[in-house]
Amino acid sequence: MKFETFQGITIAYMRRIGAYGPENRQLMENLKAFLAQHGLFHEKSTILGIPLDNPAIIPAEQLRYDVGLIVPAHAAIPLPTRSIDDGTYAVFEVQHTQQGVSSFWQNIGQLTLSIDNTKPIIERYSSPKIAEHLCEFCIPIIR
Repeated sequence: MKFETFQGITIAYMRRIGAYGPENRQLMENLKAFLAQHGLFHEKSTILGIPLDNPAIIPAEQLRYDVGLIVPAHAAIPLPTRSIDDGTYAVFEVQHTQQGVSSFWQNIGQLTLSIDNTKPIIERYSSPKIAEHLCEFCIPIIR
């Protein structure tokens, strides 16, 4: 685990509303295809997956999930853009497998961090990490 300060991050994104599950992976594939089609997906691209709602308190049909490419603040990209919450994040490197990701979510309650529950946990996918079969989970914390 390491700590990172997020500041001034903008993403061009697609959003899905509905139960979290395999459809989120399809949204990610749709975004990557769109980016490739527009010449925006390359070896330095970083994509974020952001489950915006807590499924323990929000009905499944209202859950929001964003996937987005990190872009310069005023990039001319044919997608909506939004900012990522500034702040300090604890970053965990996880095996990019169903078991690795599931294990992370199952064990998150055992962390001894002061998690900022007003911000979403962010899944980060960079080309160098994916080449090593890794992804990162960025947990907002209170410092």
